[in-house]
Amino acid sequence: MIKTLLLVIILTISLPIISQSKTDNLTLITTTIQNYYNGYIERDIDKLNTAFDTEYETMKVPVDNKNSSKGYKNVYFKDLIPEWGNREKLPESELNNCALHILNIDIEAGNIATAKMSMKVGDVTYIDILSLHNINGAWKITNKIYYVK
Repeated sequence: MIKTLLLVIILTISLPIISQSKTDNLTLITTTIQNYYNGYIERDIDKLNTAFDTEYETMKVPVDNKNSSKGYKNVYFKDLIPEWGNREKLPESELNNCALHILNIDIEAGNIATAKMSMKVGDVTYIDILSLHNINGAWKITNKIYYVK
């Protein structure tokens, strides 16, 4: 009887803590994705650097041969971010038509996650699948693969 009561007390205390931790991680991951999106459309290198692990991580970029993909190559975020951030600024009318939709976030053990997002920029819609890791308490995008609609 005492063991059962003790188990009930432990579960009652620990379940809200686990739930709170998952909610906090979801908020932090959403913020990371939002920093990526805002950095991309605003051409803001600081926001992009906040979202991505620029030390080691990469994006999968299609290798095309006459419009048929023959595979993917790795391109480092540290090389992509300056390119993205230094593009010509989008006109206000195009910025107003940009849209981010986070389609799915799956968190595992509080330190890794995947996310699927749809990002409309002008007439182009990107579908991104992101790998995220909690690195020193900050969620960072560590891998990305995408499809253009």
